[in-house]
Amino acid sequence: MKTAFQSSKKSSLLATKTTADKLRVTGLLAGLTILVCVADYGLAEMGGEKAIPSGGRSFIVETATVLVCMLLPAAFMHLSKAAFASGRDSPSRRGKIGSGEELSKLSKSDQAQASSPSELREFSAETPKDHLASSAKNMSQAVAAAVRTSDRGRAERLLGEIIKHKLPVDTMPFNSVIHACAKTGDMAGARRWLRHMRAAGVEPNTISYNILMDAAAKADDAEDAEHWLAEMLKDGVTANEVSYATVIHARAKRGETELAEYWLSKMLDAGVEPNIVSYNSLIYACGRKGDASSAERWLREAEQRGLSPRVTTYTAVVDACAKSGDVDRAEKWMEKMKEAKVEPNVVSYSAMIDACAKVGDAVRAQRWHQRMRNAGVQPNAHSFSAVINACAKSGNLVAACEEFDRMEQAGVVADVVVYSGLLDACAKAGDLVRAKEVFARMKAAGVKPNVVAYASLARPFAHRGEWQEVESFATDMQQAGLEMNEYFLYAQLLAYASARPRQTDRAEATFRKAYAKGLEANKHVLTALGRAVGRGKASQIVRDLGISSCFEPDGRGR
Repeated sequence: MKTAFQSSKKSSLLATKTTADKLRVTGLLAGLTILVCVADYGLAEMGGEKAIPSGGRSFIVETATVLVCMLLPAAFMHLSKAAFASGRDSPSRRGKIGSGEELSKLSKSDQAQASSPSELREFSAETPKDHLASSAKNMSQAVAAAVRTSDRGRAERLLGEIIKHKLPVDTMPFNSVIHACAKTGDMAGARRWLRHMRAAGVEPNTISYNILMDAAAKADDAEDAEHWLAEMLKDGVTANEVSYATVIHARAKRGETELAEYWLSKMLDAGVEPNIVSYNSLIYACGRKGDASSAERWLREAEQRGLSPRVTTYTAVVDACAKSGDVDRAEKWMEKMKEAKVEPNVVSYSAMIDACAKVGDAVRAQRWHQRMRNAGVQPNAHSFSAVINACAKSGNLVAACEEFDRMEQAGVVADVVVYSGLLDACAKAGDLVRAKEVFARMKAAGVKPNVVAYASLARPFAHRGEWQEVESFATDMQQAGLEMNEYFLYAQLLAYASARPRQTDRAEATFRKAYAKGLEANKHVLTALGRAVGRGKASQIVRDLGISSCFEPDGRGR
């Protein structure tokens, strides 16, 4: 009661003070007007025919009039400024800082500065509700602006102040902060803000859950994406085509076609019409398995539903054909794409060239690469790499080197994949000198070799039995912080097997060491081991290590 009385008394005093200020200013204006009129009348009388001819009297009156007209406005301005300063610094004025009326006059950058936590603390119980609502809206916009500039810390602070002061708020600022957390992979933070959202009395909407599902899918966590869809439906929130498309994509990117198809059927059961994105995901999943027939089936179903396939749709089918090694089928879909007035992009052409490379058809690969350039599509490192790979598989080192030169002339920077393809071409041709030159050129260009590049370099030396060179590559690789993989292990064991005399002890020691580090003993590795130490010895080694292998104790294969 005492606080309420003091507040009422304070408001009454402030109102009285404001009224007095207004009366004082009004009085000054009235007085100034009267004096100016009197002075003007006096000067007119002295200037007329009945004026006293005395020059001294006229001079005194005129001087006094001028002084009054100068000093009174100055006094008025001084008093008005003091009154304005008093009003500006008054608590009632400060209570309006950050209000919608004030913030609406500011620029976006000024709004972000004005809508700060420190200013929010100035809100009082007397602040009108419409001002609170307007300020909350501007604060929500400031949260979204902070997220757009990747200033997650500021966004969280602003939203925290909105909650603290119990300002009216909707889903927008919460979704913005949840998105900021999800974008950086902080799913714990995203979940925490979802809890804050509910605690503030704001129910999550479709966008809220879609953000969480999308983040889970990008993290390759299909189970978590499905969890959020289940939570969404349990909470009575309507799932839309984006919701279902996200879980379909999460399963499809793993190549789990059955589960992706399951979610498509659930989508249809819920009465949600799938979009082309959902079908693209299914076609992509089929492509990963090289299942061209299923990829084609899904494209036809999309068309039957009235959906227009995009360049990504056709490209996914071409890729499925490429992975199955069916070049003619891939070409058919490239032509269908053109017939549908859909222009292939660099990814489409690269998928087509990959199909040629898979079967080692360098001539066809080069023809498609040239066709791509003729269509005005700029080649990239992947497209050149695909052509070089096709040349390598056909054993045409000269053609591979020519493509590499064309790539440099086109201003395309070679990456480790391109160099690895060129090293494969050298290995296929058995050109040790050129292989070393390419490897040195890669390092000089600042491209860091990976284990695949080292394995490609080691292969031609392994076939020649130059195990010392291969061991030196293994040492370099280890010093570069790279762990040996099955490809390099195969090359090293092959080097020991091809040496004269064979390096059986080195082969056994290398194999045991690699296996102890968790390297998989696949069919190719075990075959190289058998060639290096003999089948009988190899059989004994794999039995000692408890490896299920293709070797029998008597030295014969199964």
